[in-house]
Amino acid sequence: MSSLLPPRNIKATLQQFAIEAPDVDVNELVLDSREVGFHSVFVAVKGHNLDGRNFIPQAISLGARMVLQEVDGAKEHGNLQMREQTVIISFYQLAAKLSHVAATFYGMPAEKLDVIAVTGTNGKTSTVQLISQLRYLLGDAAASIGTLGAGMYTNRIEDLEKTLNTTPDACQMQRLLAEFVAQDAKQVALEASSHALVQSRIEGLKTDVAVFTNLTRDHLDYHGTMEEYARAKRLLLTQPGLKQVIVNLDDIEAKNWIQAASDAQNITILSTQLSSKELDPQWQYCLAENVAFHGNGLSFMLRSSWGNAQIDCALLGNFNVSNLLAALASLLVLGHPLDALAIACHNVKPVAGRMELFATLDRGNIIVDYAHTPDALEQALVSARMHCSGTLYSVFGCGGDRDKGKRPMMGKIAQQNSDKVFVTTDNSRSEAPRSIVADILQDMQNADGVVVELDRKNAIKRAIVQSSPGDLVLVAGKGHETTQIIGEHSLPYDEREYVKKLSLEKL
Repeated sequence: MSSLLPPRNIKATLQQFAIEAPDVDVNELVLDSREVGFHSVFVAVKGHNLDGRNFIPQAISLGARMVLQEVDGAKEHGNLQMREQTVIISFYQLAAKLSHVAATFYGMPAEKLDVIAVTGTNGKTSTVQLISQLRYLLGDAAASIGTLGAGMYTNRIEDLEKTLNTTPDACQMQRLLAEFVAQDAKQVALEASSHALVQSRIEGLKTDVAVFTNLTRDHLDYHGTMEEYARAKRLLLTQPGLKQVIVNLDDIEAKNWIQAASDAQNITILSTQLSSKELDPQWQYCLAENVAFHGNGLSFMLRSSWGNAQIDCALLGNFNVSNLLAALASLLVLGHPLDALAIACHNVKPVAGRMELFATLDRGNIIVDYAHTPDALEQALVSARMHCSGTLYSVFGCGGDRDKGKRPMMGKIAQQNSDKVFVTTDNSRSEAPRSIVADILQDMQNADGVVVELDRKNAIKRAIVQSSPGDLVLVAGKGHETTQIIGEHSLPYDEREYVKKLSLEKL
């Protein structure tokens, strides 16, 4: 996608950071030495796991036009040296200033966009995609960045450029924003992961709207405690230019967000449980009342600071009511009309791999969902039950080399909230699948209705074959992903395509 952008002169950018550099045109700033090409600037900083300065020789061999290297002393700032045909420039505190450097180089693209950042344990991807989809349905070009990839909204997951992380690094983020501007985007919605916030990947990024969805157990292998995890999420409140803060008051952590928000930030409350009379009068609000679920979607009455409207859409599950509320609020605070948004909701499509429904010919219908945390699995099963008139099946596993504490929790949740459970594999990585399964089974009361099938495809097929019309099979954990990680190998596996294939067969 970098061909969308013309070469830029790096000299003017570096002058703003008290560095006199050669008058050189370059195409991009790159943090990963493997992505370096001719006319790239390799940015060599010390990361959380690796030190980019160790990869300067590799970047030079791949044709880097220039290297910006982080140095520990202020006196070295601005020093230049030549190695082969590459200019190496010393930059003091480069890691801390990188987002600003990249934004300056790419022409401050965020200033030309409505930027909406969404954080929370669950719901980030769905909310970001719904925000982009609604803006697209209003007739504007809109972009998204997150778990599914990055790109202009087209309702085709295949059109998104894959990114290494949910929230890209500072250089990639600013390049993407510049490309969106070049494609006449008016808005970008992005997922702000806790890792990205702690690692300053979006520090300095002008943000118009911040959205908090919820907080439940996840990533404790990285953050250590729930308190540190929650604090990491709240870093989003420190983004420059932030004026609108949207919080889901159905989640207990929302109160901490409200307390942490500055007086200059407007608070908008989301809830499926509260009435406007229960809210602080200075808050704006988007509330869902009279929520109803049916076989192919849901409806509710939206009560908001911008008026009331009947909402009907093809989404499944109670948590998608919350996600849609967040998306609607994000656009309402930016000035978009409620009546147009309510009409657009009629045409909203489910997000790929997020409570995505596949109808079968002669068996129970199938839902593919990304749920891979205890709370997400429980929410998915509770939501699936609302759309199920018969037996509810669940098929899931847990990832290897990740938080082991959630495995027995997820097993217990699956048994309590579904009629029949198929325990299988899900990115076992370096761990033995049977060991992971043993952890999952640990808190299950008995073996009634529980089947262990390590072959994930077989587990899904067996559940579908057992089902009858009116039943529902929830396949959780993979969602939109297209690989299965076993050992050190990432093997092709597209669960959505596999389920779609089975749904069209007479089993």
